[in-house]
Amino acid sequence: VKVVSDVLDAEFGTKYGVLIKERRYFRRSVFIVGRNGKLTYVNYLPVLGEEPNYDEVIAEAKKALG
Repeated sequence: VKVVSDVLDAEFGTKYGVLIKERRYFRRSVFIVGRNGKLTYVNYLPVLGEEPNYDEVIAEAKKALG
């Protein structure tokens, strides 16, 4: 598991559509990248303070690891 932050330059947030420019907030989201370097799962949370379904995220991460 690798957790990253884009708070300094917002490059990732801009490229992946998670930056809320007016407030410089980042929309909570989960990206899972498989061993092959390709995205296998993306979840954009609809509400700023909402938490993802961690059970689902863990299951998807396990699938990505194969």
